[in-house]
Amino acid sequence: MVVATHIDADGVAAASIAARALAREGVRAKVLFFKKLDEQTIASLSSMDAGIIWYTDLGSGSLSKLEGSSAVITDHHVPDTPGRAGARHGQAALTDFSTIQHVNPHLHGISGATDLSGAGSTFLVALAMNPENMDLAPLAILGAVGDLQDQRARRLEGVNRCILAAAQAEHLVEAVQDIRYFGRETRPVHKMLEYSSDPFIPGVTNNEEAALGLLLGLGIELKKGETWKTWSDLNDDERGAIVSEIRDILIKSRRRPETIARLTGEVYVFGNEARGSPVRDAKEFATLLNACGRHGRAEVGLRICSGDRGDALSEGLALLRDHRSALSQALNFARDTGVTRLTNIQFFDAGDEIEETIVGTVAGMLLNSNGSDRSAPMVAFADSTEYSGAPKKKASARGTQELVSMGMDLSYAMRAAAEKVGGVGGGHNIAAGATIPCEKKEEFLGVLDDIVGSQLTRRAQRGV
Repeated sequence: MVVATHIDADGVAAASIAARALAREGVRAKVLFFKKLDEQTIASLSSMDAGIIWYTDLGSGSLSKLEGSSAVITDHHVPDTPGRAGARHGQAALTDFSTIQHVNPHLHGISGATDLSGAGSTFLVALAMNPENMDLAPLAILGAVGDLQDQRARRLEGVNRCILAAAQAEHLVEAVQDIRYFGRETRPVHKMLEYSSDPFIPGVTNNEEAALGLLLGLGIELKKGETWKTWSDLNDDERGAIVSEIRDILIKSRRRPETIARLTGEVYVFGNEARGSPVRDAKEFATLLNACGRHGRAEVGLRICSGDRGDALSEGLALLRDHRSALSQALNFARDTGVTRLTNIQFFDAGDEIEETIVGTVAGMLLNSNGSDRSAPMVAFADSTEYSGAPKKKASARGTQELVSMGMDLSYAMRAAAEKVGGVGGGHNIAAGATIPCEKKEEFLGVLDDIVGSQLTRRAQRGV
């Protein structure tokens, strides 16, 4: 049997769930990773004569192209067939076509952007297969965090929260109220503050000396012996003092209450993992998986998810270092290149300077960077490196929760604009992607700008 999955953290976690659930039933699965599920990929999978193919974190956006194949789809992206998403509102039927078992929250009126990830959908199927698969719940939490589904409410919500409660009951995951900056387990505290980005700390973010000064001013011991302390090394009083100081800085800088609120919230800890390890904190673990997948080594992430804390983890950490370096260079390039603002969207074109696998991440980082224009979604272009008869452009779009609340739906917008110019697209309301012919970029931008504008205008006209 073949498990076909996406290359990001959610896809890798979902594939691990599927493969391990099948192994429990005595079924050996071959896991294959894909950047996208286009007609060429579907044709290559069909030619393998693998019998049933289990698509995880993939498939819903290509549902119409899979008609007639024997497949199981456990996904959370918006299905590509108009009128199907949300049409059933909780009915039990799981099939869209007679040969396809399709499990997707959108088919039941549940958000796939915030309430359930691809790994979560896959976990629900695995749990139905065998109650012993409850031990795979941490991977469902990992996939949800990897897809930033805890970002809107600063905690997991929807079906994710039900999975979390079940995992907590089995002592598989800890949900802790804490600071939500990246690097709680692995970064020295001053480095965690220096690289803080959501929210930015005025005068401290991107200033190592100021970060050190803040900690020293609070009387925080920065080292344990010769080793820099991480956030997880501090006691509760020390953590509380730092959070209080940062909150005071944000208040004095007149940051909005909702911005200040993003400083703290729920974080998810896998308590059976070693302290100081990147696989102990869900956010760091997800970033590790993304580093593997985005740099062509998703199978390394799969081995880490399966428990390899030796060679696979070492290789993953090396990929993570490369990933961080690539993102830093890419972000600097994007800033130097500059962003072009249209009426309703903004964009930059990285050409072949940024890998198509990370250009979406860069778009999100740029949109959320200090001083950025958050009033319009960010669209990033990169040259597609996949084999094709004609040059292609990869487009990745990122928005904000504020824009979504105003009516923006990037999944629909990117798909419709791409199809208008002979491409394909889809995703979520807050983040989506497309692949289009190179020569159609300007036309695509014009169509996308109009669609996003109409989405925002309709909501404004309704007075919402």
